[in-house]
Amino acid sequence: MEKEWQDVLDRFSYGIYLVTVSSPEGYNGMIASWVTQCSHEPPRIALAIRKNRLCHEQIRESGNFCINVLPREAADRIAQFKIADWKKKFDNCKCSPSPSGLPVLDDSIGYLDCSLDHTIGTGDHTLFIGTVKAGGLVKADNVVPLSTADYQGVYRGSR
Repeated sequence: MEKEWQDVLDRFSYGIYLVTVSSPEGYNGMIASWVTQCSHEPPRIALAIRKNRLCHEQIRESGNFCINVLPREAADRIAQFKIADWKKKFDNCKCSPSPSGLPVLDDSIGYLDCSLDHTIGTGDHTLFIGTVKAGGLVKADNVVPLSTADYQGVYRGSR
């Protein structure tokens, strides 16, 4: 990608979310920013994940994912979801199961429990389209969601 284009894309603002999944080996979670609502009826979410991520295959296999909306004060805690040993990502983390059994952080603003409907290859990422099956607010009183404006660095797709 030409540098001039990337400089503009670096200034887009996105939320920073925790995507959680479950596999026979346990829970996994990853930080994602390319998340958006894409339909009201039925309620659907679009989520883009790089094809080399473990969560990518786990979503394909399980057919479910959960979006946790993180509060701004979680900015310094998201590093725990970037560690190499995915089976330890939820150590020292308080969470409760969503209706489909996926982790919802107890200090998240809210969550959306989704079942996978469609996948679309988009280059080095896959766009997962999921229908919202359940969701709710966990703590909503005057809580500001975490966004790329609160996050150190930019994502240029190379890592």
